[in-house]
Amino acid sequence: MLVEDNPDVGFLIQSLFHAANLPVSFQVIKNGQEAVDYLSGKEPYLNRENYPLPVIILTNINMPYMSGFELLAWVKQHPELKNLPVVVMSTYDDPKHLIQAASLGAYSYFIQTSSFDGLVDIAAKFVS
Repeated sequence: MLVEDNPDVGFLIQSLFHAANLPVSFQVIKNGQEAVDYLSGKEPYLNRENYPLPVIILTNINMPYMSGFELLAWVKQHPELKNLPVVVMSTYDDPKHLIQAASLGAYSYFIQTSSFDGLVDIAAKFVS
């Protein structure tokens, strides 16, 4: 699952995974609240055949309605989802963000201005 409110960044991330020949299909979600609805199986995401639970969540920090940190905290509070790896992405190299992501149980923290190869490598562990 890719939770990203910027369509250009979402397209770039999907393109990178495609170029890396990883067998992935993304459910692209526009914000944290929509991700909660998806993970909870609320309308319009009731049908798990069409909307399966993800094997990994890639989430931006700064989004409308619910931040990536709030989404991460929500995921880790739900027993059926708490082991789901969540990778937090940010455009800022802020040590406070890294500390907050780690304290909330993020699998990894990724700065979008750095090499996207690192993100592909992290996600490849879960989709190979």
